[in-house]
Amino acid sequence: MAKKTKSTEVAVVEKKKSTAVAIKGASAPPASNAKKMAKDSGKGVSTAAEDNIVQLVYVLQPLSPQCVKGNDGFMPGAEAGMILLRNHSEPLVSGEDGILVQPCHFSKAYVEWVPRKAGGGFVARHDSMPADVKEIPDDQNPNKKKFVRKNKNEIIETRYHVVRIFTKAGSFPYVIPFKGTGHTTSRQWMVMMNSVQLPDGGKAASWAKLYRLVTKGKSNSEGSWFLFDVLPEGWVPTEEDYDAGKALHEAFASGEKAVETDTRAPGDDG
Repeated sequence: MAKKTKSTEVAVVEKKKSTAVAIKGASAPPASNAKKMAKDSGKGVSTAAEDNIVQLVYVLQPLSPQCVKGNDGFMPGAEAGMILLRNHSEPLVSGEDGILVQPCHFSKAYVEWVPRKAGGGFVARHDSMPADVKEIPDDQNPNKKKFVRKNKNEIIETRYHVVRIFTKAGSFPYVIPFKGTGHTTSRQWMVMMNSVQLPDGGKAASWAKLYRLVTKGKSNSEGSWFLFDVLPEGWVPTEEDYDAGKALHEAFASGEKAVETDTRAPGDDG
């Protein structure tokens, strides 16, 4: 009796396997569906900014969680100076090799933080400097100034470069934030982009050129850290890549896409 039951179970399993349906997507849209696809363009997806968050790129520092063994965020092989592409199939990139990027959009924000000594943490991102901000000496470094609100929260000016990053797995949108000493790198990059001219003498759009971002070490009496260094790489190679860069620019300019919340504490450079 047990033997019969066993053979029946096997037969049922085999039947289930034989009725499974496997569908492999086509490499290109079927021509027969072209009109329907054009008519239904954009349906079924959200265009709200909160549903289209683009992640940040980090330069790992000596005390970054990814570099410290025993930390919840520790990543084997992570070292200071490496570049972290969040949620990428190969998230750690050598700082010497760098990342090949196509800059597509630029913006600035004034990010509000709870001070570290009060527990730290992100509060809000403001389009302009809050009216109640006062500039006071930094209690950690008298030679520096910091911007503080009446509620004691600190305001950090942050410059965001939206890019397409080219990897072995393809091209992906990311946002590179610059704050603190990183502002110098961001401004130098902007000078490079503003100096690119077209053959007719006009100014090229930012997404017309490629750049390689590598990292370099810096140090002073307060410690050592790593920053991006920007190297020109040449023109965008294809019309498809040019159009993709323009599309990403327009998605941020219209508010369709938004920047991920930066979770690094004030004072962290990258």
